Amino acid sequence: MQNIDQVFLYMKDEIERQAKNEEKAILDEVKALEDEAYESMRAEAKRDADLKLKQEEEEMSSNASAEISESHIERTKKLIEKRDEYVKAIFEKAHEELVAFTKSADYASFMESKIKKVADDFKDSHSIMYVSAKDLAMKADLVKAFGQDINVEASDDITIGGFIIENKESSLVVDETLDFALNNQKEWFNKNSGLIIR
Repeated sequence: MQNIDQVFLYMKDEIERQAKNEEKAILDEVKALEDEAYESMRAEAKRDADLKLKQEEEEMSSNASAEISESHIERTKKLIEKRDEYVKAIFEKAHEELVAFTKSADYASFMESKIKKVADDFKDSHSIMYVSAKDLAMKADLVKAFGQDINVEASDDITIGGFIIENKESSLVVDETLDFALNNQKEWFNKNSGLIIR
């Protein structure tokens, strides 16, 4: 009887041992499946987070680029306005000084000297000298400086002073107006002033 009890006890122990081994194998397999599922979920969550981070970074970069571009455009616009104000003020002052010069005692001798320099290029009577309306008062002195007979007429295009001599037959034109000189200086100034805004 004791043998049977021992056999039962042995069988019971063996069954329990096998059950524990199977339980352990099942638990290990479940743990492995859990670990695998966890790693898979973790990798997927990381991919999602990386993708979201990349999208947010791209959006932030795009927004920052747009803000920088808008800021740069606004800054450039303000600089251009400021530059244009400076240039306008400079040339308004130059215009005022040239007008003041035309009212000075030196203006008549300036005109006569300029006319004498170009007179040799106009050796026939088909030339016309254009001056501003206010300079018609100097007509006799201008003709004398030219050294030969020439028609002197007022031109609305000459607002500051100086003269234009034109020969209709030869199509020769000399523009010694202060208006023309000032406009040339504007072009030179715009190219060489260093006030180019990029």
